[in-house]
Amino acid sequence: MPSPDEIFSNWKGAVDNDFSAAISKTFDLDSPNVYVYRAESFAMTLSQIQRLIDSGDLKYKYQSHGKELDVTPADINAYTAIFSPSTDTSKALTSFVANAKKLSPRETVAQYLQSRRIAPPFKIPRSKTHVNPYYDFWTYSCQLITFLGPLPDASYADPLNAKRTHPMLPVFYHHFGCVVPTYEALSIISELAAESGAEGVIDMASGNGYWTYMLRRMKLDIIAVDNIASEYRTMWISDTVKSDGVEYLKRHDGGGRRILLMVYMVTAGTFTKRVIQAYHGDTIVVVGTQNENRYTGFRDSTVEEWFEKEMTAWQLVCRIAMPSFAGKDEGLFVWKRT
Repeated sequence: MPSPDEIFSNWKGAVDNDFSAAISKTFDLDSPNVYVYRAESFAMTLSQIQRLIDSGDLKYKYQSHGKELDVTPADINAYTAIFSPSTDTSKALTSFVANAKKLSPRETVAQYLQSRRIAPPFKIPRSKTHVNPYYDFWTYSCQLITFLGPLPDASYADPLNAKRTHPMLPVFYHHFGCVVPTYEALSIISELAAESGAEGVIDMASGNGYWTYMLRRMKLDIIAVDNIASEYRTMWISDTVKSDGVEYLKRHDGGGRRILLMVYMVTAGTFTKRVIQAYHGDTIVVVGTQNENRYTGFRDSTVEEWFEKEMTAWQLVCRIAMPSFAGKDEGLFVWKRT
């Protein structure tokens, strides 16, 4: 497999092609590509996924009273631009709301995203030089399936929404990870570290290391910890500490003065609760879905509801929207120890 630097070089301009060709070019994949991408019930090759894309069956449908509503490319562009490193996120979100037509899907999505935002207590500067191939691939996928953001209604949280509309997800999981690390999200973590005098960040259950890699590009000291039990087609770092998270924290002073980052908290059993109880620092950053679609929800609750019930010593101080995939509702949360 190519190195991260080679991937970044291959990626430039790749998303102008079809999805399969773009992934193959970026990651220098062999042809014919018979690798099966697996995630939950997904099990497809790139060519099978491309055929679904070409069929048009993956289009996400926004409806009102049983009637399908049109979604324009301009509205999708406005949604994806919210997360661009070259835009002021707060201003872009305000514009996304202000320029939405009455009773349109864009208006519903825009008002929902704005209502959920608890802005960070510091200004995030814009960047014209920040590069992130995952963001570009995600933007590309939104146009492919006509997706312009998550909805607030309960039916949207059904896990089948994501499974029906987004077979590209396993490809993204294998090559990049679960959630697109936006410039705003990376900057928030960086600012939190500077503000609190933290020694760095522990990327707990780091997966293939894409978040660690991107944070290191922002000059943060990151330790990636994972039991390496999952399969990934691309690994972004070579120094992941292979360890159970709880045991790692016990051996290293509960994480010391490092920020604890958890991208998609492990919901099975008591792992997450034990990790937080073993953590001695004062800042936890969680990235994952905001609804109850089981991707990050704890069966019958959201992440926030779970914290309120199980982790009463922690206070939510920041919540921002993250780039979502169809059927999902991604967010970044920051909790401070009270």
